[in-house]
Amino acid sequence: MSEFKYSVDGLHCQGCAGTVEKAISALPDVGHVTIDLDIKGLSTVTIDAGHDPGAGEIQRALHDAGNFTLV
Repeated sequence: MSEFKYSVDGLHCQGCAGTVEKAISALPDVGHVTIDLDIKGLSTVTIDAGHDPGAGEIQRALHDAGNFTLV
């Protein structure tokens, strides 16, 4: 597994973080998702996966989960 980091906007609470974690964890080949929540700015999402899921795939998962934006 490799580690990939992305910045995400729109996470304002632990509930948002849980929603994003669940959405990204459902992507193929994703083993673990960790979120460093920043309610006033960009949160950092760290993904352990067998391959880089890519910005497009992650943004689709975020869009389906709510009003979250990959930056």
